[in-house]
Amino acid sequence: MALTVQSIYNSLGIYRLKLIAGKEGLSKHVSWVYYTEDPETIEFIRGGELAITTCLNIERHKHNTGNKSKDYITDFLDRLINAFVERNASGLIVNTGKYIEEIPPEICSLCDRLQFPLFTMPWEIHTIDVMQEVGNKISLETQKCHTLEQCIYDAIFHKKSFDITGIKNSPFAEEGEFSVILMEYPEYDFNQDEDELRRYIEFSFNPRARLNPSNFCWFLCDKKVVYVVKNEGSDAAFNINNAARKDRYLSKSRVAFSDVCKSIYELDEEYSHAEIALKLCSGPLCDYNSIGFFKILAEVKNRSVLENMYEQTLGKLNVFNDQKRENYISTLKLYIEANGKVQKTAEENYTHRNTVNYRIHKLSEILGIDLQDGEARYLIQTAIYIKDYLDMTKSAESAKIPR
Repeated sequence: MALTVQSIYNSLGIYRLKLIAGKEGLSKHVSWVYYTEDPETIEFIRGGELAITTCLNIERHKHNTGNKSKDYITDFLDRLINAFVERNASGLIVNTGKYIEEIPPEICSLCDRLQFPLFTMPWEIHTIDVMQEVGNKISLETQKCHTLEQCIYDAIFHKKSFDITGIKNSPFAEEGEFSVILMEYPEYDFNQDEDELRRYIEFSFNPRARLNPSNFCWFLCDKKVVYVVKNEGSDAAFNINNAARKDRYLSKSRVAFSDVCKSIYELDEEYSHAEIALKLCSGPLCDYNSIGFFKILAEVKNRSVLENMYEQTLGKLNVFNDQKRENYISTLKLYIEANGKVQKTAEENYTHRNTVNYRIHKLSEILGIDLQDGEARYLIQTAIYIKDYLDMTKSAESAKIPR
């Protein structure tokens, strides 16, 4: 929930800023304010900075390039803005009136194309005043974000220490619905620097995901980006997944989202639901409500109950070696899906019906169950679901990882 270029622009009316280009980028988050006069120093920024310049060095640029036409202004600003965009800066304020009178139309077109907000500010406005004002706002907002982030984290992972006062004066203090979205990211090219990844998510990725800044909170946990959003999470999850597919670092990420809860106190349950969906997800985006029967199994908190039921139903098949057991269980699955029809099972299994008959007879004998009976087949189907669920969630024992 960092400040955006839009919110800062709205709060700086007394400084007479004028947006002249790049309005599509106003949702970008701002990490800090950065003063520069030289494109060579832009390499030091880390992303998200709102830059300010007076174009003091524009005459030196004219001398160095030998460009005697008015194009030297365009050349200088083109180089400056492209360098900012490459480093994920959030926007630029140009203090006009002394070193530069007006912004060339080619530069406005460039900023519109790059969705890079460009502002002008009259020369009589001191850059130091704007920098101090923006810096104070960012510091205050950063402190509020850290408090909210820790509070939401505690609501999920440390429920006993959760303090509701931590979300006062935030959108999460209001009653309503909440959802959890998880983005499990792959190995990333950030030299394993979590702070660098955090900045990239905050100031580069999240703005491109077009999330409403006032409706979500996020943090990193266990190689996942955890988003808590107000209201139902499908739209936000879709935007996150869509942005990830186009991202140079996160294109192989997987995204899952939970059902909704009516209270902050229920966020731990929805985190577990999103985590289950992530583990059961076969594609890049998974909805907890789409996992069908597994939703019922996910509500059984004691795994030993499920393990015991599977053992009581299909555990006797352990008399076979692994390969033979898998063959029999595969035939059993197809037989159940075919509603007990041997010929259809044989066709689906690419085998002779006599082989299917033999296996079904053998299975009935070992399990002590009449597989012609519909209720017995339902019990077997449930046990198969349990086995699949246990296998897929074996490493997903809701890790409560303190920070």
